[in-house]
Amino acid sequence: MVLPVVAGVDGSDASLRAVDWAADAAVRHEAPLRVLCATGPALGTPVPDLRENAERIRDLAVEHARKRVPSVEVTGEIVPEDAADALLSAGRNAFTLVVGSRGRGGVTGMLLGSVGLAVAGRADCPVVVVRGEPDSGTEPVVLGVQDEDAEEATGRAPGIEDTAEGRSAAEFAFREAQRRGCELIALHAWRTSGGGEPDSGGPEEGDAAEQGRARAEKVIDEAVGPARERYPDVVVRRRATAEPARQALLNAAREASLLVVGAHARHGHFGLQLGLVNHAVLHHSPCPVAVVPQA
Repeated sequence: MVLPVVAGVDGSDASLRAVDWAADAAVRHEAPLRVLCATGPALGTPVPDLRENAERIRDLAVEHARKRVPSVEVTGEIVPEDAADALLSAGRNAFTLVVGSRGRGGVTGMLLGSVGLAVAGRADCPVVVVRGEPDSGTEPVVLGVQDEDAEEATGRAPGIEDTAEGRSAAEFAFREAQRRGCELIALHAWRTSGGGEPDSGGPEEGDAAEQGRARAEKVIDEAVGPARERYPDVVVRRRATAEPARQALLNAAREASLLVVGAHARHGHFGLQLGLVNHAVLHHSPCPVAVVPQA
């Protein structure tokens, strides 16, 4: 059974951009598209009015998707639940969840809406938050490679691991790059805090920089190795940098069609560990961001 790409809609322009992205992804991955609209709690609004509005939003989104990708099977659904809960439930049987960067009534600007953040932090499947302007699809996919020795306090989760389900960040990024026919940039920043330039000048600083770069390149090679073997036709560029991770990812995202990061489940807690860096890119990335659950 081919799992669907699920797009959450609420009538906002941002959610229609999510439908566009989801429709294109459905074509790339030969998957059906499911459009989901949640009515949420009534809060004093008559239920028939909520239903009628949801039907209008759903139907417009479905029609929009069918015009964009006539070859794709598109279905629409209304769920009488909170939007985040409805999407999380749908994500248990989805190829990926796709949401807009902000919903109706959200603060204008670059901030991520509460639904998108909740879904990205708790979903069982990859979540794509559609940010920025539409891309041609040929720009690189950027994979944020994380160090499994990094501490939680730095805002970075443990490293990328391959999973039996093939849903690791590396696997997701390589598959996207292959389907798009673009190259993949595997980026690792070995410095996670501070805002200055890398140290330079003295022999010790130079040696430390070389050691840091060598370790970063090793981290990249170990992270992408298994996926690289499965996708040998994907051109990979390693990018090791001493920039703070947040800034390195945001800089790389300026030339990307998609930024892919991983998130791990927190032991003893419900949901994923997004970390400070992932929060930053979700709020400020100039391109769509995929958050992929890790083992």
